[in-house]
Amino acid sequence: MKRIFIAVILFLLLKLPGYSQTTFWSDNFQTNQGWGVDGNWDISAGMLQFNWAPEVQNFDFSAISPEITLIENSNELIINQYLDVFETNSDEVAEISIIYDDQEDILWSYSLSNGNWGSTSGEELVIPISEYEGMDVQFKFRTFGASTYNWNWWNIFNVELTANLNTDLAAVEISGPVQVDLQMPGVWDINVKNMGIQPVSGFTVKLFDYKTGNLIGSVDDNEQIDSQETRSYSFTWSSNAAYNTAFYGVVTCDGDEYSNNNASKSHFVRVNPDIDFSILVWDNDNEIETVTDPEQGDEILPSKALTRALDLAGYDYDLYKYLPDNLNDYDIVFCTMGCFCVS
Repeated sequence: MKRIFIAVILFLLLKLPGYSQTTFWSDNFQTNQGWGVDGNWDISAGMLQFNWAPEVQNFDFSAISPEITLIENSNELIINQYLDVFETNSDEVAEISIIYDDQEDILWSYSLSNGNWGSTSGEELVIPISEYEGMDVQFKFRTFGASTYNWNWWNIFNVELTANLNTDLAAVEISGPVQVDLQMPGVWDINVKNMGIQPVSGFTVKLFDYKTGNLIGSVDDNEQIDSQETRSYSFTWSSNAAYNTAFYGVVTCDGDEYSNNNASKSHFVRVNPDIDFSILVWDNDNEIETVTDPEQGDEILPSKALTRALDLAGYDYDLYKYLPDNLNDYDIVFCTMGCFCVS
């Protein structure tokens, strides 16, 4: 019994830090963040994909990431992917390599003779990278062999890099109203998570107004926050002026080993003027996705861009595919008029 107890303790000591990980770089391929692709590789529809078409004989194609600095205590490369194989009686190979200092090491190799890899919605492949910490590297996804026809595709849905840090607090989210009326108070919450291995005591959480740069509120917390614990902090604010802005939260503590997650994403806030108005969105374009959403990174219709912004701001509006005969009921009219299309 004593040996079993010791074994359990050792397992926990070795295993628990693995759950305390900071993601310091990630890519979900909503846009191209600097990848170099050739041949049948492409970035579209939220994935990095190698496709069999067009068929190419004796091929060797790669997708190479932008240069990334692996911070100290870098731990794992995590890839969410799916390999779909058409013909297993061939010599095609999928490889993942790391490039550094004019060298290249193969981290993972998979032969198509083994059949499909993963599930259609994606499965995680975890590769240790601790020996490369502190280096400037690139990751290379390579496919080669007799014919691309023997593939169906290799779908890569997400790539992330993690590190095991002793001390790392993150402002992970800010929530609250997107609209408030003049002189009416609203409450916004900042969620802070301890991403590090060690508990932390003594840190400060602040809420800022992005437009004015003003500090809205500050909280000093001297209570211990344990590893992977999330704690929420509330701030109350009201305004005498009507304007649009965004709030963001910041957490700081001594010895924080990773500062890039100390500030939260911005949260839109509108202080409403003391007037009423009605809005019409006339969707009159040619159904071509020509707008890149700066927040989500996806390609959308112009009308969708407008309605997303209005939804985020909490506005009511009418959306029509045709222009109503009477516009007198509307104070604001948005029109999307289409784009030039070669056909």
